[in-house]
Amino acid sequence: MKKILLALTAMAAFTGSALAADMAVKAPPPMAPAPVYNWTGFWISGGIGYGLADLDTRVTGPTAPFALFDSGRDIGARGWLGKVGAGFDYQFAGPLGSWVIGVFADGSWSNIKGQDSFYCPVGCPGPFSFAGQQQNDWSWAVGGRIGYVVTPALLTYFNGGWTQSHWKQVNWFGNDPTVGSFGTFAGLVLPSQTRDGWFIGGGTEYSFANSWLPIRGLFWKNEVRFSEFQDKTYSQLCTVSGLSCGTGGTIHSLARSHIYEQAATTELVYRFNWGGPGVVAKY
Repeated sequence: MKKILLALTAMAAFTGSALAADMAVKAPPPMAPAPVYNWTGFWISGGIGYGLADLDTRVTGPTAPFALFDSGRDIGARGWLGKVGAGFDYQFAGPLGSWVIGVFADGSWSNIKGQDSFYCPVGCPGPFSFAGQQQNDWSWAVGGRIGYVVTPALLTYFNGGWTQSHWKQVNWFGNDPTVGSFGTFAGLVLPSQTRDGWFIGGGTEYSFANSWLPIRGLFWKNEVRFSEFQDKTYSQLCTVSGLSCGTGGTIHSLARSHIYEQAATTELVYRFNWGGPGVVAKY
């Protein structure tokens, strides 16, 4: 019996020693510290998005007392856009090492459009109802941003600045089915417009460096932006004599509008110095 106990004890000791040795060999190495990157540097970007616009507008007569043709209306517009941009960011060092500030400029080419119409009361020249299309075809912006580095590869930010947008000429068509000019060009146009305004927005940037697409310096940016463009009044002109609008070159009416626009975009960003000397920060 004693021999059996001694044999079992020896076997257990041998097995435990072998297992411990095996575990020592197979134990994973200690994890390396997370890499620390430097967000300071120049970048370029390009992507696509979708925009929505709201035009608060009204039309009046061209001379005092500026008779109100309509009481005001909201025109909705929507469509796709393409966007490119460039900028420079600076990441602070020391206790502020998680904060980034930057400046940038970007531009977009869009097809944000919507149907518009207005009513012309009895006594004005031309048809008494018009229909046309409002379209924003390009815009650009310049501004600054402030961001917070959530992890070494993820930046969240807010931005804001000045923006300008362009709206194409509106050609008005007769919209009264009871007259012969219905559906045909009435000779009336709202000239193209360039509008100044401001914007605010926010988004995120994420590095592909440690993901399924390990391209050094490549990022994925997603942003939402809201823009507002000031009130502006434009003269609507009769361009062709002999049509129902009136004499060519005369002012038919005045159109005043205030524009709000919001857009969501997704872009690829390339940072030229990504992976340079790191900034020590707490995440």
